[in-house]
Amino acid sequence: MRIAVTGATGYIGTYLIGLARTHNHYITAVSRRRPHSRPMDWIPWEMSAKTVALPPGTDVVVHLAAETTWSRDRNEETEVLAAEVLVAAARKVRAKFMFVSSQTARPHAPTSYGRIKWRIEEQVLAAGGWVVRPGLVYGASARGVFGTLVDIVGRVPILPAFLPAPQVQPIHVHDLAEGLLRIVEGEEASCRTYVLAGSQPVSFTRFLHEIARSRLRCHRMFLPIPASLFLGCSRVLDVLSLRRWGIERVQSLFDLSKMETVSDLNRLGLVLRSLNSGLHVSGSARKRRMLQEGLALLTYVLKTRPENAALRRYVRMIEQLRGGETLNLPNPLLRHPALLSLLGDSTWDNEAAKAEFAWRMDAATLLGEATPAGSVRFLGLGRQHGLFSRGQVLVKAATCELMWRSLSAVGVPLVRKMLARAKAAL
Repeated sequence: MRIAVTGATGYIGTYLIGLARTHNHYITAVSRRRPHSRPMDWIPWEMSAKTVALPPGTDVVVHLAAETTWSRDRNEETEVLAAEVLVAAARKVRAKFMFVSSQTARPHAPTSYGRIKWRIEEQVLAAGGWVVRPGLVYGASARGVFGTLVDIVGRVPILPAFLPAPQVQPIHVHDLAEGLLRIVEGEEASCRTYVLAGSQPVSFTRFLHEIARSRLRCHRMFLPIPASLFLGCSRVLDVLSLRRWGIERVQSLFDLSKMETVSDLNRLGLVLRSLNSGLHVSGSARKRRMLQEGLALLTYVLKTRPENAALRRYVRMIEQLRGGETLNLPNPLLRHPALLSLLGDSTWDNEAAKAEFAWRMDAATLLGEATPAGSVRFLGLGRQHGLFSRGQVLVKAATCELMWRSLSAVGVPLVRKMLARAKAAL
C-alpha cells in the first residue's frame, strides 16, 4: 500500500512511518524538511502552498501536519486552506483521506487550535474521509505538548495542582500509530470519526506526577492553584505577546470533555499500554520490573545488594526462559526484600504461582552462589569459624526464625491482600 504522510518529520509522523515500513507499506513524505532517518520518496510542501501533486497510485493520505508556532498574527485560514488543497489532491489520485485531529476540536473552542481542527474535520468528513481524534499523546521522545510538559516538570521543583483538575485521556504515540495503521489497513470505506485514547480519564495532576516519577525519576511537590488564576495569567501573556504555542496547548486542556473510546478501541482490537509503562523512554516498564524483581530476590538470598552483573544475568534468564514475564510482586516486597520471608504456601492463591515463585527463588540462589557475595554467604569464606562465631550464627538464626513466625500471624494476611491487589491491577 502506498501511503502519503504530511508532517512526516513530526512527533506522530515519525513513529507512524517507522511502523508502516515494518508492515511493508510504501511511504511518501509530504513535509517541509526531508526525513533523514530513512530513505523514502519526499515531496516538499508548505502549508501556504496553493497546490500539491501526489504520486499516482497513492492509496491513502494521512494528514498530520499542523502549525506549531504561535503568534498574534496567526491566520486560522492557512491550515484550513492547506487541508482543502490536500483533500483535492487526494481526490485527484483516488486516494482515501485521513485527518488526525484533536480532542479539543469544537466549533466554539476557546483556542484557535481547537477551532481550526473542527473546521478541517468538517471538510474531511464531507469529502468522505476519516477523522481520528486522539487523546493526549505521550511517550517515547519528548515532543509536542508532551515534550512541553516533560520540560516543565524537569525544570520546576514545585508544580501546580489545578483546582478543579483537568481530566486527560492519554494514549502512547506507539499505540496511536498502531491504531492509525489499523484503520488504513482495514476495510472500512465509509467516512467516520474514530476516538483513540485511554477509556478512563486521569487528572492532569496525576499525569504530571507520573512524568516526574516514571519518566524523570524525580520527586515534585504540588501546590494547589485555582484554574481560573492560570487562565487569567495566560490571557495577560497573550496581551503582552509573550505566550508561546506550548502555553496555548496546555490552556486547551481545561476545555476537554470525556471521549467514549471503548467501542473504537474494540473495533480496531487495540489494547493500550498502561500510563506507568508508557512513560518510560522504552515505552515499557517490563525490563525495569525484571530488574526490581531480580534485585529483591538476590538481595534476599545474599543478604546484601547484588552486583550489577548478577542482575543482568537474572534479567537474561527471565527473558529467555520465562518470556520476560515478571511475578508482579507488590512494591512493598520489592522495596523491602526481607518481607519475602512472609511468602509461604498459604499466601499464594494457586499452585502455579507458588511453584513459579519457588522456581525463581531457586534460580536466584544459583545465580547468587556464583558471585563473590555468594561465596561469603554460603561458604563462609573470609569469616571466622571458631566455636563462639558458630554459636552467634545459631543464635541469630533462631532469633530471626522466632521473629518471623511471630510476625506471620499478622503479616501473611497483609501480604496475601497485597498479592491479590497487584493481580487485580494487571
